[in-house]
Amino acid sequence: MSTHGPTYHLGPDFDRKLAEFTAKFLDDGFAHFSEEFARLDDFIAAAHADQSDRTDKGLRRTPKVKYLLEAVSFKIYDQLNHEKFNLAKNTLIVLPNCLSLHNPDCLKTDEKWGDHCQQCVDDCQSNEVVELAEQYDIEVVFSKRKLSEQIEHYADGSSDLAVIGIGCLLMLAEGMRTAADVGVPTRGVLLNFTGCEHWNDEPFASEFPMDRLRAILKEKYG
Repeated sequence: MSTHGPTYHLGPDFDRKLAEFTAKFLDDGFAHFSEEFARLDDFIAAAHADQSDRTDKGLRRTPKVKYLLEAVSFKIYDQLNHEKFNLAKNTLIVLPNCLSLHNPDCLKTDEKWGDHCQQCVDDCQSNEVVELAEQYDIEVVFSKRKLSEQIEHYADGSSDLAVIGIGCLLMLAEGMRTAADVGVPTRGVLLNFTGCEHWNDEPFASEFPMDRLRAILKEKYG
């Protein structure tokens, strides 16, 4: 007797089909994003050859395939959360610390549930985000290491919260999964590149496309 579950039912050739699909996905993906990922192989090879005592070797040695996986994961989560995000009454914007023009010596406040930008430099993107958020009466905070506790804190203070996360390719989808675990719909904007100390011997400010953030807010609030 054949038994079928209420949702999916895997046939005997599912693993083969999945392996074929995955191989094609990776081949097509790396070909499609060959320009964006052009420096990854050399960086990862150098990270594996690094004999220093730095503590972030594991992160720096992240396999190339995970960059593609997390990029696609981000886009899928962003699309899945789209409707619920727009329906939520309140919005919180969470920034990465590396966005500061003064990274790693930013003058932001030091607060338990999220540091605040002091808007000390006009051309710092953190300042630009705060200025944009003020038009919609939205709070902007820098991300804390314990992101789940941070988001849960703000969710407890609002019965109807959504989050916009700005982050690097390896971190943003993970942050969106964290927010989903505490019931908060999240959209995001990827950094164009990473300037933090994990990827650079001399840190500098990361950047992201402001027009993407403006579009998300305009769609929600008009």
